[in-house]
Amino acid sequence: MIITKTGRRMFPTLRVSFTGLRPDQRYAVLMDIVPVDNKRYRYAYHRSSWLVAGKADPPAPLRLYMHPDSPFTGDQLRKQVVSFEKVKLTNNEMDKNGQ
Repeated sequence: MIITKTGRRMFPTLRVSFTGLRPDQRYAVLMDIVPVDNKRYRYAYHRSSWLVAGKADPPAPLRLYMHPDSPFTGDQLRKQVVSFEKVKLTNNEMDKNGQ
């Protein structure tokens, strides 16, 4: 779950499951976040909804977040749901911490 500075959840937890993998192969599980449109949004807590708040920033460079337990074997991925519960977001393009 992504937590804001106020301690509130920003996005729901991402959970994924896999099928059709080779049991003896190793797989890296990565996540990417991409914009859905060219708008900037803000969350209105009193309305419990997202509102358009202007034009979006230029797209950020491609950033992939590797699951902390990666790599997995195909057998491990077949038997469990992989969850991205804690992901730190930043718009700092110079970030060296994988956020």
